[in-house]
Amino acid sequence: MKAIITLALLFITSAVAAPVCQQISGQQGYWITVNGATYPCATTTRYWDNFKGACGCGFGTGNGNPFPWQYQIITAAASNSLFGSGEWCGDGCGKCFAVTPTGGFVDGQGQAPSNLQSQVLMITNLCPQQYNMQWCKSPNDYGYMAHFDLLDYNMNGLITSLGWDNIEVYYQHIPCPGPQAFNWGQCECAFFY
Repeated sequence: MKAIITLALLFITSAVAAPVCQQISGQQGYWITVNGATYPCATTTRYWDNFKGACGCGFGTGNGNPFPWQYQIITAAASNSLFGSGEWCGDGCGKCFAVTPTGGFVDGQGQAPSNLQSQVLMITNLCPQQYNMQWCKSPNDYGYMAHFDLLDYNMNGLITSLGWDNIEVYYQHIPCPGPQAFNWGQCECAFFY
């Protein structure tokens, strides 16, 4: 009986402590296959600042302040692989992605999510690799080609309420739903495309 309990605990521990996504021969980064379709995987972290970000989503000149809607929908600072080149108005600005937790995370860097429901996020900022090489470069220190740094108001906002703490996700580019498309139209970089 003790051996069965020990095996069960080892299975549970390994199931939640490790990334779920795997490397695929001939491909960079990590991938997952769901219902016969293969998707790229990404790491996530959470951040909080009071700046409008590299897509110009906010009030004022210079760093400015974010729009209030950026705390009510999921927005992210993306690694260069998703944001695009440069540090301002990358071609990833305003793009939306469906992200789905895999149930995993980078060992020692987060915890298993309590919520596995897919969410839509919008890129409104750059996760600058020169300031955060561990996560934001491509590939990052953990081998993922993409990274989403999720804006979490005061580090206790929408992302925290989802039960997401530096989780692994798989993602797919999608058209922005109506509210996000409207919100994007308010950002400075929307006028450059």
